Amino acid sequence: MFLTHLSLKNYRNYESETIEFANNVNIILGENAQGKTNMMEAIYVLAMAKSHRTTNDKDLIRWNEDYAKIEGKAIKKNGALSLELIISKKGKKAKCNHIEQQRLSQYVGHLNIVMFAPEDLNLVKGSPQVRRRFVDMEIGQVSPVYIHDLSQYQKLLQQRNHYLKMLQTREQQDETVLDILTEQLI
Repeated sequence: MFLTHLSLKNYRNYESETIEFANNVNIILGENAQGKTNMMEAIYVLAMAKSHRTTNDKDLIRWNEDYAKIEGKAIKKNGALSLELIISKKGKKAKCNHIEQQRLSQYVGHLNIVMFAPEDLNLVKGSPQVRRRFVDMEIGQVSPVYIHDLSQYQKLLQQRNHYLKMLQTREQQDETVLDILTEQLI
């Protein structure tokens, strides 16, 4: 698979930009602060529906604009792929082959991407949590069901841990709820 086309509108420092990629190696050159990293981030956002640099989607929208739009075209084994992601203050809307996706989890995984950035040294030097998150993101691209299951697991784990804290403060303890939550986790 390779990306052939990228179009940005109101994305960070880009008012409007269209890039056509060659089907082999592409070299991106430019002075400092001209948008090279923003372009690479836009490709990541197009694939993953979120940034690796910020958790605040508003940061991705050009100053004094209401929305940012990223469009991309790729060639896959099974044919052409068209992606569109609109980021606004109200949220995100994603389209795959001109069909609006009801959930972002349905969208992620159409354009597979692996990105290495300087901060990725934390994969080696950092905590196991950083490595788990990286692996979860990569598996999620191949299996959208995995993202859903992981999300459900994290919610159950949070509920279980909250309930465990409540049990510590109560004199009378009913462990039935705890047993149910633990069973669902397994």
